[in-house]
Amino acid sequence: MPAGFKYNLNAEPVIEELCRFETVFRHSGGFNLDDSSLVEGSIIPVLAPIAVDFATRKVKVVKNVTIVEAATATATEYKIAKNSLVSVGMFLGTGSKGAEVTAIDKTNADYDLITVGATIGAAVTIDQVLFESTAVGGSTPKNVANKLNYARTKVEPGATITAVGRAYEIIESKLKLPISDKDKASLGDNFMFQPQ
Repeated sequence: MPAGFKYNLNAEPVIEELCRFETVFRHSGGFNLDDSSLVEGSIIPVLAPIAVDFATRKVKVVKNVTIVEAATATATEYKIAKNSLVSVGMFLGTGSKGAEVTAIDKTNADYDLITVGATIGAAVTIDQVLFESTAVGGSTPKNVANKLNYARTKVEPGATITAVGRAYEIIESKLKLPISDKDKASLGDNFMFQPQ
């Protein structure tokens, strides 16, 4: 290796075709990432749901999770898809019920296991999306997406996000972070999703 050169031998992962990228419209300039509720070093994937405040040029990541195994209304443990941004102390909601996350076990290769302080009070089904809620009741999302993330971004001080303002034929099954029904309503007609 030549003197003075430093090579990154850990290549970036190949990005899958998540939508028709020729339909993607990016907003000019970047938005400052509000990382106050994110773990430093974690990754915000491509087309992750984000809440952009155009007045302050700040962006928050919308923390949704996908259920990978059905659970009854009395369950206190839920299997969710890997690589979520869920954290202990946050509230997860269904829109009518919710619970506080008290523990996260990431040791299984296929899913993460979250434990909640009390039952959500409603059965959950495979592929159901739960969102971060403002309170334990689980009815109101803490953040609702109005844009999507353009590029894979590492959470670190000074990180910026490029926002996607339009994308068509988004393949939901390939997204690393799910998009809830409330997010879809907020995103509107500029974002079209392929039927599952």
